[in-house]
Amino acid sequence: MQEQQLIRFPLLILLILGMVLSLTISGCSPLLDEKDLQSTAPTQTDTIPELPSPTPAPTDTENPFGDWTEYTNEGFGFRFLYPNSWYGPEAYEIDGSLRLEIGSDVVYPYGTGRTEQINTVPDSYFIVIQYFENIENRTWDDFIASGWITTYLGLLDLEDGGSITTPRSLTIRVTEVSLGKFNGLEYISTLSETAQTERAYAREVMAFDEDLNWLRISGFPNLVEITDESNWKEDYRRVDQANLDIFHKLVESILINN
Repeated sequence: MQEQQLIRFPLLILLILGMVLSLTISGCSPLLDEKDLQSTAPTQTDTIPELPSPTPAPTDTENPFGDWTEYTNEGFGFRFLYPNSWYGPEAYEIDGSLRLEIGSDVVYPYGTGRTEQINTVPDSYFIVIQYFENIENRTWDDFIASGWITTYLGLLDLEDGGSITTPRSLTIRVTEVSLGKFNGLEYISTLSETAQTERAYAREVMAFDEDLNWLRISGFPNLVEITDESNWKEDYRRVDQANLDIFHKLVESILINN
């Protein structure tokens, strides 16, 4: 394989995606704020088919997924389940925001420099969960004025499988999502055919409650083994599909009592 066949997936590239919801696959991924989430207005709409250090033992909480482990954060009233064999979670809290990362390869604490991180598992997968409390009592008009949910709002008007394309991004609606009092969308974010940047591919869920607290879950293929340089998205899709059941079970397990 050529040097480019194992690709590290930087979350920062999501600045240029449909919702420009920037993240980094590594543990040094920054916690997003509105300035990082500026959105590019869609230029056209198409329709494209939608084509996982050892963790602690599970708690006594009812667990529908067998040997999965439970993470709880009493301060945020936050709970989710994840595979017992995965690494993490690495947690970071600041100003009403909680960021958690787990992965099938080593997960590093938030703030760890990229040169200090060593990932060795080909076709690995990472999931980043971010929960934001609306501590500033912002309204929908505030969110809309900030611009970063433009693509999200555009997806709300599409059928499942529809997409929004910009010169640098392609965002594909997958389905509506309901997580207790949180409601939103699942979608795929990747590069448009004209984008000339590092490869990018992520499955994401974005959801809001009636108080405009919001939740974002992002799954990222990492160190993807590329079999066809001209069709690299198929290899990212392959790794994403291999971890799709884990992604959906994790999302399903999230409970927020705030």
